[in-house]
Amino acid sequence: MTRKFHYRYLVAFICFIIAFFYVGYANNSASLYVVPVTSHFGFTRAEFSLVFSIVSIVGIFANLAFTFLYRRLGINKLVVFGTALSALGYFVYYKSTKLLHFYVGAFLFGTGFTYANMLSFSVIVNSWFTENKGIVFGLISAGSGFGGSVMSPIIGYIISVYGFKWAYLLTFIILSVLVVPTALFIKENENFEYEGTEDEIIITRKTTGELLREKTVVLGLTVIFLMGFLMAPWLNVVASHLIDRGFDGMFASQILSGILFIMGFSKIMVGSIYDRIGIKGSISICLVSFVFSGFLLLFVKSKLMAWFFAAFFGISLSALSVLLPLFTSAIAGDENLNSIIGIASALIALGMALGTPLINIMYDLTGTNNIMILIFTIFGIFNMFLAIYVLKEGEKKVELKEQSN
Repeated sequence: MTRKFHYRYLVAFICFIIAFFYVGYANNSASLYVVPVTSHFGFTRAEFSLVFSIVSIVGIFANLAFTFLYRRLGINKLVVFGTALSALGYFVYYKSTKLLHFYVGAFLFGTGFTYANMLSFSVIVNSWFTENKGIVFGLISAGSGFGGSVMSPIIGYIISVYGFKWAYLLTFIILSVLVVPTALFIKENENFEYEGTEDEIIITRKTTGELLREKTVVLGLTVIFLMGFLMAPWLNVVASHLIDRGFDGMFASQILSGILFIMGFSKIMVGSIYDRIGIKGSISICLVSFVFSGFLLLFVKSKLMAWFFAAFFGISLSALSVLLPLFTSAIAGDENLNSIIGIASALIALGMALGTPLINIMYDLTGTNNIMILIFTIFGIFNMFLAIYVLKEGEKKVELKEQSN
């Protein structure tokens, strides 16, 4: 089987550009707005943090609707729709003066962001590349880290000098003028055909219901939910926490930038480690790094300690992107990935939706994030051992299956 060669690298580059600006810039730098917006309008952090929860919750339902919309619109129209809607969300942020306005902007951004993300990229890349898909996915996914690393200090400077309103407006202009037109060149390889026969797929694949009745799968999905619940929310909170600990806003934005920059490189590194030692070793590195980062954030007093936190936390976040489909395959089987990956992605989003407001509610009640940092770190240790247990049980299941054959 041969595929068109000349266009696939352009398509992959466009996916990288979208990941750079939408995931890395527009989404991952959102925490920089928490302190200035709440201070200006008098919102509590718990009230304003619902913006992050809305983005996550909307993402759950948008993920579930992906297949329906993809079959009717095609990937090109779906990605363009997603980029345009996300840009519109930032325009609503710019015009917002009440909490409800921010919530509407979050609804628009969350819906569009889902279709300008790795879910769409997986369909696109799969149709253009037969080999080295892991490297391609890693590089595209790394765009989110690099985007946040490059743009977070710029946005932090604009917020501190010109105000958050101008930062919102600049983001809208960049997304609508630069990225939306670029997305018009996205397309699938029309000559692509899946290898294998239909009979083989019917024989080997399990239904979603069958998978959800398996102990290993249920426990594995619990690990995935806890990763989203325990790890992802701190990306939205770390900047405000560092400011509370006495660091200035510019340094907080530099740490956020460092986290995202390290995350970009670690996605490639962790993917390479997976190729060498497998999912157990690679995901253990991420989960152990999260535990270390939790203790560092709890006791952070110096800039050096803050940078160590950024390094460990940036590495840990690779578990939510590059390793998510690989871990899901390990618990459910490669042949069943398509039947369960949507639920796995939704659980990550659900964890973020619950974790972020819980942290901010506790902050409003206690005036500190230290209690939640300690609790989340302890649960992170539990989740690390649970993940190892689940993978060992999965290995036993595979061995028994091979012996029976």
